[in-house]
Amino acid sequence: MFTMENTEGFDQKTLDKMNAEVKKTMSKHDPKSKSYKKICEQIEDQIFDKYCSEIFRPSLKL
Repeated sequence: MFTMENTEGFDQKTLDKMNAEVKKTMSKHDPKSKSYKKICEQIEDQIFDKYCSEIFRPSLKL
């Protein structure tokens, strides 16, 4: 779960979108599964990386 406390540089609207995406993706997995928590962490990492690359686009100065 992404919050203002555990992330930096995102507004609440973006965090809500990120959390909704995690929830949607995790709905395909069984919450009673032994690997559920690990899968959730992997999904959160993927979504975090995706939003970082979309929101924070580095620019090169040549």
